[in-house]
Amino acid sequence: MSEQQWTDHPRLGAWLAEQEAAFGEWAAAHPGPWDFTPSSLDALERAVRADFAEREWEDVRAAQDTPRVAAPAWYLGEVCVRAGAVWKVNPTTDFTAWDGPFVGVPGDPMEDPDHEDLYEDDDYWPAAVPVPEIRDMFLKEAPWRLRNVVAEFEEWSAKGHPPAA
Repeated sequence: MSEQQWTDHPRLGAWLAEQEAAFGEWAAAHPGPWDFTPSSLDALERAVRADFAEREWEDVRAAQDTPRVAAPAWYLGEVCVRAGAVWKVNPTTDFTAWDGPFVGVPGDPMEDPDHEDLYEDDDYWPAAVPVPEIRDMFLKEAPWRLRNVVAEFEEWSAKGHPPAA
């Protein structure tokens, strides 16, 4: 499969535009340093946790397709993009939280139908699915933070891997 099918897909474009617009409204209700830096993810994490205070993980999961979760997830993905990731969607799967928009590094072999044969034993290609990352942060224990998601892309770039075009 070509890169374009994964990164320039109508479903992906529509979701990104919808979430970008929703984030503007979400950010108006959640003042913060929304400057797309990794340090801003601390404020994002606090805001999302505050929105779901007194709620169970199931409540967050039920809201995963709403702006309460999806808009902050878009922001998380955009911070990753600035660290070297690109937005992608698998064009052959249903558009669900696990198969929906994700961020990964350019040229990841998983985009090839024979991807299993293209990985070397020590290959690691970072990827993250922002909606489940936001949702599942309620299940993870310290010292895990949303910053950890971006750190994988920063480390990838620091090792000299080419950034997104």
